[in-house]
Amino acid sequence: MKRILTALLFLLTALFARADGRKVTVAVFCLNDFHSGFARDAEKEMPGAAAVWQTLDSLKAVYPYHVTVSAGDNFGGSYFHSATRGALLPYFFAGCGIALSAVGNHEFDDGQDFFNRRWADAPLRPDNWTIDYVGANVRDASGRLPLGILPAKTVSVPLGPSGDSVRVAFVGLTTHSTHWQASKSRIKDLYFDRKYRQTLDSLRQTPAFAPVAAADVRLLLMHVGTAQDSLGASRWIDPAVDDLAALDDTTWHALFTSHTHQPVCGRIGRYPVTQGYWHGGYIAMMKINFDTDSRRVLSVEPSLVPVRPDIALGPGPRRMEALVDSVLRHTVTAAGTPIGTPLTVVREPITHSRSDKMRQTRMGSLVCEAYARAAARALGDKGDEAMVVGVSHFGSIRTGFGPGRLTVLDVGEALPFANAIRVYAMTAGQLAALVARGYGNTEYGRMQTARFEAVREDSGCLLHFYYVAPDGRRRRIEASDTIYIAADEYMTTGGDGYGPEVFPSACDVTPSGLPCTTDAFIDYLRTLSEI
Repeated sequence: MKRILTALLFLLTALFARADGRKVTVAVFCLNDFHSGFARDAEKEMPGAAAVWQTLDSLKAVYPYHVTVSAGDNFGGSYFHSATRGALLPYFFAGCGIALSAVGNHEFDDGQDFFNRRWADAPLRPDNWTIDYVGANVRDASGRLPLGILPAKTVSVPLGPSGDSVRVAFVGLTTHSTHWQASKSRIKDLYFDRKYRQTLDSLRQTPAFAPVAAADVRLLLMHVGTAQDSLGASRWIDPAVDDLAALDDTTWHALFTSHTHQPVCGRIGRYPVTQGYWHGGYIAMMKINFDTDSRRVLSVEPSLVPVRPDIALGPGPRRMEALVDSVLRHTVTAAGTPIGTPLTVVREPITHSRSDKMRQTRMGSLVCEAYARAAARALGDKGDEAMVVGVSHFGSIRTGFGPGRLTVLDVGEALPFANAIRVYAMTAGQLAALVARGYGNTEYGRMQTARFEAVREDSGCLLHFYYVAPDGRRRRIEASDTIYIAADEYMTTGGDGYGPEVFPSACDVTPSGLPCTTDAFIDYLRTLSEI
């Protein structure tokens, strides 16, 4: 019965869309910043992959002329991905009809070889599925587009049995901030041009632009961020905001954006713009009203469709849900712990948000204490009486914890990158330089710390540093003291505005036997009956 109703709805919609013989509505659906958000988690507003798939199926029944794409960050920045190596993503994207994506900064989290292989060895990868990535401003060391990336791609949307179709072109752009938000080793010899308008102008001079120019609809698929204020006004969030603000080219009909993890639906200048939050919280959508006789776009309407986690599931999404449940039971961390294992109980919400990034958070204190604890243990006798301080860049901690039972997966999603921990023996002066950089990091957020206090005079000038031992004892840090700093490797190699000037290689005294960041946090939380 359900199939019959769906077929009738499809037919009625198609007849309505072609009622005057000329005008049709083509829907373009876009998922952005999914970050392998496969598992449902109500506290984190993650509806889960099954609900996303079902929502798309429902939308496609209403809008029979459609195409579905992604605006990037499909799998990285996620502990679920780290634990599973992305095994479920080909199955999920194939089911959702996603075969085209912008290049996100997290697309390189597993290195360029992994990116280029496109899950070739994934056991659940459908034989007929592949994915194209578009990123016109990505360049290799020779100044050309790297292997596996196209500047643009055109997709034909069939308009029923008439044989007619609408050609939709997508030109990709990737945020210039990828330089600072991806591991240097994993984007070696890649460059992300901040001159977005110049990139688009240059593309016009190449043969690759011919199918774009011939397309009926031309869209920018951008892993470049936007935001929306309380009054509904949309704006750019990017290091090259001045360049983007001057974009005023009639070539483009609309913009899909991403990267800033915010729901956006409105206009920027002449362009309709939409961005669907993250983890599949919303489906971003453009309804394109098109005249098939004149081959002209009549209007473009942006919208956001919320994904409800309790939506009734069809066969494909139900299979997706079962696969996710199986992964939670059987996939283990590097230390051998199933990712569904409970660790402790959270009594009150613990927040850590990019919208309030210039303060020390409780979440940051917990993470940094885990680093310090792991480093002190690995240092052995040297660590028993030493001053071991944990630090973290704000952005490595992706979210806080909601109240209730806390599992390994919850921990991993909050601290997904599983980077190596490095230990540096610093002087008080070197510590002061690190603190000045970290506390003044307005772009990426205040450095988080544990076992450390900076006491300021009334005038605001820095007066003293104190080491705070796990038992609460405070000790003033003197000029002659050595302080051991435990931090994740990404931070010590230039990530989020840090680098060799504040983490000198000569100070690296990293001992063997250190767990990765995520496992160190898991080990620490096991010791707490509640938080």
